[in-house]
Amino acid sequence: MKTTHQLKSLLFITLLALVSCMNNDVYNPDSKPDNEPDNGNITDLTIPSDFLWSTTAEVAVHVSIGNNTVHTYTISIYPQGADEGSLPVAIGTASSNHPYNKEITLPASDTIVTVTQTLHYTDGSQMTLECNVPIVNKKVTLHLGESDNTIMSTRTPSITTRSDNDLKDWDKAKELTADITKINKDEKYKVSAGNMVNLNDNINIMEGGLIYIAGILNISEKNAFQNHKNAKFIILSKEQSGGEAAGSIQCLGDFTVKDEFEIENYATMTVSGTLTIKNGGEIDNYGCLHAKRIELDGNGKDDSPLEIKERGYVFTETMWMQKATLEIEKNSLLEIEETLEFKNDCEIEGDDDGKWAVVKLTNATVINSRNNKIPNIENRVFVVCDHNNGKKPENIHLEDNARWGNTKAAANAGVKTTGSDCAPAYNPEEGGTPEEPDKDKEYTLGQYTYAFEDLWPNFGDYDMNDIVLVTEARLKVTGNYVTQATLKCKLAAIGASKRIAAAVQLDELIAGDINSIQYDTSNNFTENMFKTNANGTEQGQTLAVIPLFDHAHAFAGYTGTPIVGTYKNAEFNPKAFTVTIHFKENSVEESKLTLDKLNFFITCNATQGKRMEIHQINGKATDLFDTSTIGGVVASPNTPFRAKGNFCWIMRIPGEFSFPLEGNNLRQSFENFELWITNPDYDWYNHPFPDKVK
Repeated sequence: MKTTHQLKSLLFITLLALVSCMNNDVYNPDSKPDNEPDNGNITDLTIPSDFLWSTTAEVAVHVSIGNNTVHTYTISIYPQGADEGSLPVAIGTASSNHPYNKEITLPASDTIVTVTQTLHYTDGSQMTLECNVPIVNKKVTLHLGESDNTIMSTRTPSITTRSDNDLKDWDKAKELTADITKINKDEKYKVSAGNMVNLNDNINIMEGGLIYIAGILNISEKNAFQNHKNAKFIILSKEQSGGEAAGSIQCLGDFTVKDEFEIENYATMTVSGTLTIKNGGEIDNYGCLHAKRIELDGNGKDDSPLEIKERGYVFTETMWMQKATLEIEKNSLLEIEETLEFKNDCEIEGDDDGKWAVVKLTNATVINSRNNKIPNIENRVFVVCDHNNGKKPENIHLEDNARWGNTKAAANAGVKTTGSDCAPAYNPEEGGTPEEPDKDKEYTLGQYTYAFEDLWPNFGDYDMNDIVLVTEARLKVTGNYVTQATLKCKLAAIGASKRIAAAVQLDELIAGDINSIQYDTSNNFTENMFKTNANGTEQGQTLAVIPLFDHAHAFAGYTGTPIVGTYKNAEFNPKAFTVTIHFKENSVEESKLTLDKLNFFITCNATQGKRMEIHQINGKATDLFDTSTIGGVVASPNTPFRAKGNFCWIMRIPGEFSFPLEGNNLRQSFENFELWITNPDYDWYNHPFPDKVK
């Protein structure tokens, strides 16, 4: 916490230098340069007595399974924003008689969790389902399985009949012929049932012009006709036209719907090449639409270029979307044989009334996310994809009951559509013989940064960078017992000029629970400060204390105790290391190793034996804590790590913390930091001033 001072006299500079030789981490509220705004000092804040200085929350998760299955499933829970390949933060099993219940620790700002359901089969395949579930009042509730879904409404074999004002002039419309080159404003033509007409390549359809198609309308590869606003094609079902067969459009090459041209399809439309919908063009598909490729260019407009209405069907080999929303209603099916590519702000939106719309993908999904706009799939859309065993690609967001799974998952969930004259029904079969879930599992307690102030028992300057330790604890479990804990750590900064040691106390374990401790680095201990038992735990402790390092600077490769890693352009290579703790068989229950029971702490200028320690505000000191060191601004001897005014010396922050640079406190470094005091769910650490943090 080195600071820069503007002083009025050379004598005062000399006196300050003498004091700094003894302690150059002294809190100084005047440390900021004159040209920077005064955002206030941390200790100016009024902190409620019950404020916990916690960025996490306890969330109760409940996942139940439908009554129509005898399977036992593996349930995995992932935090908001988890990367592909990340470990879950919790894992367990659920069946129809035994729901999954677990209380987990998450960043308080998280609003959703990702839940996956898997079931392994004897042939090596698996059922994989994924969905995002909102956190409501610190609870997550989800029901999975067959009874989770409302069976699609039964439909007649033919396309639905719709009463529409546009159909009232059907009988009065003129017959379209191949030689017509212009349809005047609001003029209406038709291709009657049983007729086939080749659309004139040079036809000009004026505003409000309309063609009813009850027969077959052929559009050549040239496709050069012009349209004006509100021009429209309506492809009629046989019920609408009274004919023996439904109407159809046959496009022999590429076809473009643009400039507010609209197609309502109640029957069949086939495009041999690429169907492009852009510039306000729109297709409402109640029937069946086939194209080799579909391109939806919404260009940021509010309307959806393509709406697949209830019981509609669309098939394409590839689909490309840019700044577009695709609306797909209940009991409809979109089948994409090869790739679905998103570019920029895209969304697939279903209904929210309990019935599925289905998107069936045969192969990989291509993601092209730009401008930080992640493709969104929301409401009752079930995306069926067998590629990569049904795992959802990275950077697609599922919301409001949208789900992603493979064919087995769709069958397991009872997802189906009923089909029609021109559309196949989607009614997948699960198949395979399920296996019981594996008793072995691996999960993470999450990645968190522990940011320390070293001036206990006095106030520091609250730049929280004296020691910055990034941690992730991963647990291996067999049955209900933890067999191994792996602490993946990174010493990210040393903003202090003291010799600082660090360790973690396992608050519900004793030293005898530990079999051995392994380090992947060799220079963790250069001062012989931690006297250890044969299993690697610290001697003289009732609880298990795991030493991490006893001289941060030496461990990071520095001679002496310089301040390193906390200046903007100063080079510093964070020191990554891993500590693996092996537990004795059947000695450590899962409930005894949670995030809140990992008690990371530091000690300054300590030697073997009694010492000062710095823990979280409600942290439990070790047996070697020297109570005689309590003083300064400590609120009470019974709460040695709570300062007067309810301030702390350690903060645990989700992810990798962008800590303040030297000379900047938390209020100066993070936008609206003080809002956190009244709103503990506020993620202040994600809103730094870039020039104030590392």
